[in-house]
Amino acid sequence: MTILHFSKSGTAIEDFDLIELQKVIRHELPDSFKKFFLKNNGGVPDRDWWDSGDEYEPIRVKKFKSVAVAGADDAGETKYLGGCYLAMTSREVVPQTLLPFAIDDGGNFFCLDLSDGNVCFYAIDAFDSDSSFSTNHARAYRWLAASFEAFINGLVNESEVDI
Repeated sequence: MTILHFSKSGTAIEDFDLIELQKVIRHELPDSFKKFFLKNNGGVPDRDWWDSGDEYEPIRVKKFKSVAVAGADDAGETKYLGGCYLAMTSREVVPQTLLPFAIDDGGNFFCLDLSDGNVCFYAIDAFDSDSSFSTNHARAYRWLAASFEAFINGLVNESEVDI
């Protein structure tokens, strides 16, 4: 996996913290995802652009969320993966199969699809109150990479993106 350098990372975590996160989301996380967060635990990456080379504009990864340290009083806050997952799925903003792990400049999510390991961009700012949740979910989802590792390996510097 490509090595990214981070600023503003969360407190270092242990395997136990990831086990607690998996209990919250009721899914096993891919090994590459777990290794990544054990090493970095969120923050602002030095390579922060995703360009899929298709008809879509490149997207900037503003910040990766972090994993809460077990027993943290503020573990339910949305700055943490588990807190964000619970808040977004309970309000049906995000389907239960998606784990938001990073945000763009507009607060939209980069998500791990818990059912197949894909990574997607999920535009929550396109929510239409006149449409059903399932219609909004389908409209918000944009596939990016076949795995978390492929997503990380595809991040580039701004100078490498044709904006």
